Amino acid sequence: MGRVDGDVVEVRAPANGSAFLIGGGETGRLISAFDWSQTSIGPIESWPQSLKTTVSILLHSPVPIVLLWGEDGVMLYNDAYSVFAAARHPALLGSKVREGWPEVADFNDNVMRVGLAGGTLAYKDQELTLYRRGAPEQVWMNLDYSPVYGETGRPEGVIAVVVETTDRVLSERRMAAERERLAQMFEQAPVIITLMEGPDHRYVLSNAAHRRLLGREDVVGRTLREVQAPIVSEPLVALLDQVYATGETFSGKSLPVPTADGDGPPRIRLMDVILQPIADREHNVTGIFILATDVTERARGEAALRESEGRLSVALAVARLGAFDWNTASGVVTLDERAREIFGLPPGDEVDAEEVFARIEPEWLPKVRAAAATSIEARKRMEIEYPIRLPDGTRKTVVSLSDVVEGESGPRAVGVFDDVTEQRRAEEQQRLLINELNHRVKNTLATVQSIAAQTRRSTGDPQAAYHAFVERLVALSRSHDVLTREHWRGADLREIVTESLRPFAGPGADRFEVAGPSVRLNPQSALAIGMALHELATNAVKYGALSVPAGRVSVAWRIGADGELMLTWRESGGPPVTPPTRQGFGSRLLKQGLARELSGAVTLEYLPEGVSCTIRARLTDELRPQLR
Repeated sequence: MGRVDGDVVEVRAPANGSAFLIGGGETGRLISAFDWSQTSIGPIESWPQSLKTTVSILLHSPVPIVLLWGEDGVMLYNDAYSVFAAARHPALLGSKVREGWPEVADFNDNVMRVGLAGGTLAYKDQELTLYRRGAPEQVWMNLDYSPVYGETGRPEGVIAVVVETTDRVLSERRMAAERERLAQMFEQAPVIITLMEGPDHRYVLSNAAHRRLLGREDVVGRTLREVQAPIVSEPLVALLDQVYATGETFSGKSLPVPTADGDGPPRIRLMDVILQPIADREHNVTGIFILATDVTERARGEAALRESEGRLSVALAVARLGAFDWNTASGVVTLDERAREIFGLPPGDEVDAEEVFARIEPEWLPKVRAAAATSIEARKRMEIEYPIRLPDGTRKTVVSLSDVVEGESGPRAVGVFDDVTEQRRAEEQQRLLINELNHRVKNTLATVQSIAAQTRRSTGDPQAAYHAFVERLVALSRSHDVLTREHWRGADLREIVTESLRPFAGPGADRFEVAGPSVRLNPQSALAIGMALHELATNAVKYGALSVPAGRVSVAWRIGADGELMLTWRESGGPPVTPPTRQGFGSRLLKQGLARELSGAVTLEYLPEGVSCTIRARLTDELRPQLR
């Protein structure tokens, strides 16, 4: 009999004696309908009371339970277990456990052996691989096995409580892996990360970067004063006390922090620091989270950079170089004062690049633009020289040297301008001087060669020829001395005459009479006249007026109305002159060589009272009188 909603109803027991299955859910109905006579358990009506009671209990349990009955471990279970069995249900019902779960047969063999021997087993998060849905599946379970005693007082089966924990295990593993990743990130972070608790600032977390800074591993559990002793930074302690007391975050740059350095004196490191207070649910500060970055090397680098920039600025100023930084994306060029001066640009750090390009001579502009474009595209250094013209008409020659660096908005050309205008002018002048020097050296060598050859032919006495050759070289060198003092731009005729006759003046100062206006000679004419005067004086010493004490020589010149130079050499007071029977080197030098060099005429007369020589030369732009 039973009661439902206050009414008395009659519940009839099944005919096969399976009343214990009533209320056993879907699985209870399946058990009732199952042909148990085909199993080692036998038909339901023959089941012992211990089996019926156990089955009734498990069918009414919300927990997954399976009963393994008899030596074969025939399986009977409840609805909750059927959910766990998934696609294996209902085929598992009434099957032998070894055959029902062949993939874990060895595991279940041990369960049956222990349980039928009266033992119990308990597994926490036991991992097994099951084929519940036709494919291998890793599952984790809490398993509790207990023996079920029959009427004989011996274990007749094993009851198992099966609680799957797969979701929890996987979740815990994911959380553990995440915690491990966070722990690794915390430990391996290049910045200093610590957590302090309490007003005494006791470390509860300390990563590797922090421990390396302190030079010790035993940090966690100790206070700041214990860890830093004996070099405690009182300003740092005061700062931590302030954050702990006020609950306000602190952020500081390049704070000096003393750190241990073995047995040596403490080192001062510079830190960028964030002190973040940690509060509980009542908003009471319980600790401080510290994030710090050691910026000592960066600060040193910045200081070195500032020093380097200072030296660079001095070097640029000394070298008179102008610095520029061209942002190719925006087209803006940043110039220093010297760069603006070179290009004649108004004051101001930045100008448009086109203002700089506008200063370049038009015929050079395409070449400069192409070189700049190639440099930027290939990220290669550019060095190019080009002419510029300023708005006031001033022309300059500029060298640009630049490298390409990557900026936030694109490539930048960074370099210097060098105003080489004066340098190029000096180089051009030097080239002209070198060419002129080459010409003069060749002419001088030709002159020396001619003197040597003529001297050798003019006398048969080697010793006399040697002395004559040396004297002529000395005379040539005197003219060279005059020209050298004048940087080979020419020489004054009076100075050439004076220097050429100086060796022949003797102890008296009145043997020569020199008169004439100032006339500027080019180098070639100066050398020729100097050699001619030397030959005339040498002959006068040997044969003419200078061979006797009373002899005199007059050297005078004037400029004719037609601009012709006429120089006269006249001897007097010497022995009577007899014309030579043959023409020597001196005569040929005067009549042929001198006339050719001066593009003029030479007249040589052997008068009884003394030798007279008249030199006529047409003055050119390089042979003009300069009256003083």
